[in-house]
Amino acid sequence: MDETSPLIPQQESPSNAPQEPHPKPSRITHVIISMLIAAAIGTLTLHHLGQNTDFSYDRSTLLKPLTVRLYTNNIRYDNKHLDPHERSWSHRKPLITSSIQFNTFNTDQGNVVCLQEVLHNQLEDIMYGLNNDQTEGDWSYYGVGRTDGEQAGEYAPILFKHSEWIVADTKTFWLSETPEVPSRGWDAALERIVTMVTLQSKMNPLIKLNFFNTHYDHRGVMARRESSKLIVEKMKNYNNYPSFLCGDFNTQPTDEPYHILKDSGFKDSRTLVDKLHHYGFHSTFTGFNRHEEVNTIIDYIWAPYFALNGNRQPSQVETSDKNFFQFDFHRYYQIGIKNFAILHNWYDFYMSDHRPVSADYVVSLRV
Repeated sequence: MDETSPLIPQQESPSNAPQEPHPKPSRITHVIISMLIAAAIGTLTLHHLGQNTDFSYDRSTLLKPLTVRLYTNNIRYDNKHLDPHERSWSHRKPLITSSIQFNTFNTDQGNVVCLQEVLHNQLEDIMYGLNNDQTEGDWSYYGVGRTDGEQAGEYAPILFKHSEWIVADTKTFWLSETPEVPSRGWDAALERIVTMVTLQSKMNPLIKLNFFNTHYDHRGVMARRESSKLIVEKMKNYNNYPSFLCGDFNTQPTDEPYHILKDSGFKDSRTLVDKLHHYGFHSTFTGFNRHEEVNTIIDYIWAPYFALNGNRQPSQVETSDKNFFQFDFHRYYQIGIKNFAILHNWYDFYMSDHRPVSADYVVSLRV
């Protein structure tokens, strides 16, 4: 599953070049944000945001930080020819579903779930279970099958709750030379996709965030490298909102595709958080043999370039940015990680050959 390609050669880059101090928001910036908040105080009509219900927000609500729980897991496709020690999907699906439910039960936060290797029947099973054995409910998703852009092939869906989020935008692109249409790229063995949603918080409607979800090819060395480059290009200045990237990258921290993302300004949640708030296992990929685990790290939650360790004082953390994203609007947000975990996937048997990964971020506006 891991690649043996050398690290990216050392070269002068924005991360190595001298950095000018990141200017603090000007008085004009403060005035603009204050005007936005003032305009939103009182009654904010969500009808204009695609909803039919009016909600009232006071100043304290609009200034309150939003906690976002990110959960990502490669759930293992519904394999009809089981590997040794692998259980069928009918056995695994209750554990997959209950793990998602347990780790996203807090209604005081915004929960976002990114899954990989999901066939259409598996997606239907998961949504049915999360919605209390109903075909429709609070939980919804965006995603398409990678083979035809509809229902064929594996999905990389993003799941969310209607009670917590409003969908502002959605997009799918393929990891290939022709990303706008279903296609296989470079030396990849299979089609690979990226799913994107922009979500607006119902708890604080001034906060909008982008979430990207992907699954890199397991064989193509060039495909993994070029996939990182394409994602960097696609996410760069995508819109005015901060972006998170989740998924199974089939790439270890010593591999070139990892460093392409890191050197472009992405923050790996696993290394951003401090040891006290890092829970669980070391590796994310296990295989299905409990006694001979592969012990590799290939699943990640990447945060925006300006994300900080939210458990430390600002004077104790690096505050310089990579000058990767150029939108001044990003300076209006403050994002800090609070917790990170690589969770269990063994309950008498493996529910998947990957462990779920979760991270908690606090998102607030700079005022």
